[in-house]
Parts: sequence; structure tokens; C-alpha cells
Amino acid sequence: MHFHLTTVLTVLLVSIGAIAATPVLAKGFSRRGKGVIYEHNFKIQRAPQLASLLTVCVIAPAFFSYDHIIDLHELGPIFTQGHILPESIAALISWIGVAIFVSGLIFMIGGWYSLGESFSTDAEVLTGQTIRKDGLLKFVMHPAYSGIIQSLLGCSIASLSLPAVLLTVFFVAPLWLNRAKYEEELLIKTFGDQYKQYAEELKWRRLVPVFIPLGV
Repeated sequence: MHFHLTTVLTVLLVSIGAIAATPVLAKGFSRRGKGVIYEHNFKIQRAPQLASLLTVCVIAPAFFSYDHIIDLHELGPIFTQGHILPESIAALISWIGVAIFVSGLIFMIGGWYSLGESFSTDAEVLTGQTIRKDGLLKFVMHPAYSGIIQSLLGCSIASLSLPAVLLTVFFVAPLWLNRAKYEEELLIKTFGDQYKQYAEELKWRRLVPVFIPLGV
């Protein structure tokens, strides 16, 4: 059994993130389903969450295989390509993944806290909700969704799992982007030009912060 430093650091960051996120997530779950406007559509509410969970279920065995924690026999190379690449290149790619994961944690957890009383774990408009422009909402319209995608992509790269990378880019990200666009429709219906003005100030950057030259 051989633990790579990137794996140890990733586990440590996940633990710290879980502790930091628990208070705001607990409040978000308590508000869930209580909105004055609520969408029951599976593709909006549950598909992004389940797709993210599925990706985690690919990332976990990728780390286990990469670090020889468990022997996946013939399935090992399917989950992680860490054993195929030269060790130095694999380490460099893995560290890049950790850096992206750190950014993802900041945006995900920071995004939840930035929403304050407007945060729910579901897509909905809550009673008394206002347009929030504080914290990470100054830089991107949906920082938490951006953070979820970054976190999954970072962990996928850190574990050198091409299947997890593909799942994140072509499955998870489009679903969260679709949910973001749906929420914008709700907010435009609720706040009208006030929300449009906020979106235009951020150049309609839903997932990629405005300080990055290109992005969606």
C-alpha cells in the first residue's frame, strides 16, 4: 500500500471542507422545498446531484487503485490511468488536480455562505429572498455550482481518472449549467430588470468568474 501525497492532501481537504460546509448545508436542507416558487422537475432538481454522486463513485475507486489501497485487477486501468503514465508526469497532473480542487472547495462552500438566507439545496425562490451580490457573487453568478464542477474535475484529475474527467465535463457540468439557467428564469420573473442588471454586470458569467478572460 502506497499513499501518494496528493491523495492524503485531498482526503484532508475533503474533511476540512465537510466541517466548514456542515452549518450552511444544514440550514440549506432545512429550507429545501419551502419556496414560493418550486420546480419538481427531476432534471432540474435531482439529476445534477445524482450525476455528481455518480462521479464521486468513480473517483473513489480511482484513488483506491492509484494508491494500491485495493486491487481492482483488470478494472484498475479503467478507473485510473496513474499506473500507465510515467511517475513524474502522473505526479504533476495529480498536483494540478489538487489545485483545481482547492479552488472548487472555495467556490462551492464560499458560494453557499455568500447566498446567506437565500440558500436552499434545491432550485427555488424563497419567501423574502433578495438579490445577493456579496462574497463570491461579486465574481460569478453561480459560485456554488462552479465550485461543485471544479471540485469534481479537480479530484478526477488528482486521481488521474479519465472516465471521471469525462463524466464531469460532459455530464455533470451541463446539468448544473441547465439548473443555473433555470434559476435565472425564476429570478428574472421575480426581480425583473434588477436581476438582469446584476447578470449584465457579471457579463452573464454563470460558472467562470469575470476575472478569467473567457468562460461561460
